[in-house]
Amino acid sequence: MKKLTTALVVLFLATVTFAADEWHIETVDSDDDVGWHNSLALDDNDYPHIAYLNYGINDYLKYARWDGNTWHIETVDDSTSLVGYFPSLALDSSGYPHISYHDRIINLKYASWNGSSWQIEIADLAGPGIYFPEKTSLALDSFDRPHISYYDGYNHDLKYARWDGDEWIYSTVDGGVYEYVGAGSSISLDSSNNPHISYQDFGSEDLKYAYWDDPVWRVETVDSTGQTGYCSSLALDSFGYPHIAYLYYLPGFNLRYASWDGDSWHIETVDSEGDVGLNISLTLDSSDYPHISYGDWTNNSLKYAFWTGDSWYIETVDSPAYGMTSIELDSFGCPHISYYSSGSGYLKYAYREDMPGVEDVVLSAGVHNEGVLVGWAITGDAPVSFRVLRSVGEGEPLRVSGALPGSAVRWLDIDIEAGIEYRYWLEVTEADGTVSRFGPTEAVSVPEPAHELALSAYPNPASVSFTVDYTLPVDGRVTISLYDLSGRRIATVFDGEMTAGRHDIFYNASALPPGVYLAHLDTDSGSLTQRLVIAR
Repeated sequence: MKKLTTALVVLFLATVTFAADEWHIETVDSDDDVGWHNSLALDDNDYPHIAYLNYGINDYLKYARWDGNTWHIETVDDSTSLVGYFPSLALDSSGYPHISYHDRIINLKYASWNGSSWQIEIADLAGPGIYFPEKTSLALDSFDRPHISYYDGYNHDLKYARWDGDEWIYSTVDGGVYEYVGAGSSISLDSSNNPHISYQDFGSEDLKYAYWDDPVWRVETVDSTGQTGYCSSLALDSFGYPHIAYLYYLPGFNLRYASWDGDSWHIETVDSEGDVGLNISLTLDSSDYPHISYGDWTNNSLKYAFWTGDSWYIETVDSPAYGMTSIELDSFGCPHISYYSSGSGYLKYAYREDMPGVEDVVLSAGVHNEGVLVGWAITGDAPVSFRVLRSVGEGEPLRVSGALPGSAVRWLDIDIEAGIEYRYWLEVTEADGTVSRFGPTEAVSVPEPAHELALSAYPNPASVSFTVDYTLPVDGRVTISLYDLSGRRIATVFDGEMTAGRHDIFYNASALPPGVYLAHLDTDSGSLTQRLVIAR
């Protein structure tokens, strides 16, 4: 919760403090070597549900759910000694789980909970031979019917299966015999229940994207700049545009991100510190900003990155962690991540109760030299930037500063007029893109300056011209004259009425012979004389 304290001071000194780590981490399952290939979904209460592989003496599919007080863990499928690979979990409109996964023979399997028991079936039967299973990806349509993308290890194609209410309907999305197309696929459905799939073409080592445009699949290459596209994760934004996080490798492993704006793909590297980007999971927030969980092999850790609207925010969540990970955002926009802990061999779960951000602000404004010094102190995590706003009297606040860095603690307003009351606000842009406004301060005004009679001329010595600079304490008549050393008036520089304050007058002295002169100021408040040298 964000709070504001205001104060009126003359000179402000502030420090920045940072909130403690807000990640809550717990072990979900520690029975055997568990948590491989985990997939996370949140229900309407923001409670986590996780499908995962028990990778032990016998491999089988497990499922864990949180009821608000405790974890409930059960075995879904142990029908063979090798089953439960690469599960993908989705919850239907009743909060019931549906899971797609492989057995070791790479049959595509599908399990669904009907409220009292698990219903398990083979969704697609593998061809002859034994092949290493690949990632499956499941999405439920508006009728709670499953749609699954998966790699056909017999034909080496990207396949798609959907349940129409009576039977499974299959289609080949991309590929051909021995083309090895479809590795690491990820599926999402648009508002018309049409599938969109990201995947790697292993033959060309490109990231590809396919979508159903009835009656055909449209296929395009997104990134062909090198060995790229594996471990992809796809999400559709509020416009139905695709966003894809994926692995780019050689040299090293990097996390990349591609987004479609309606006209073209935009591709960028999110993280290249060490070997990163394995086992990626992507989701979008309410602003269509990406949030990504992924593995860091160099440091054996779980990392989290999200786009703030200006830049990528990246942090380490836990270590050691193999990086098999799945991410979702709750109804408050906070991240929840399931992952495999390589240090313990356990399934773990991490979540934040709040996003990084400013928790408390102390804002102040006071007269300082010839301006108003606006200062602030924060508690919580440092924001991306600050902006200072100012209002005149009770008027609407307007921005008066540019973007100040998140490390800034003060700003001096010199564009002010004496005798006018100003109030100040602070606009904070936080790491998640949230913009908050704090203020106003109490009213502050710069007093009218107390002027004293003053006179100077520069440059001195002068060559062909000089400027007379003078200050009047009150309004009145002013005469400025130039005399030689014998007391003879040479010229009148100025003669007229002037207001109180500082003024200057330019004078062309090119007609004067070199020598020493006296500039004389005569006013109602007194007189002053300044010695002036003309030299050539």
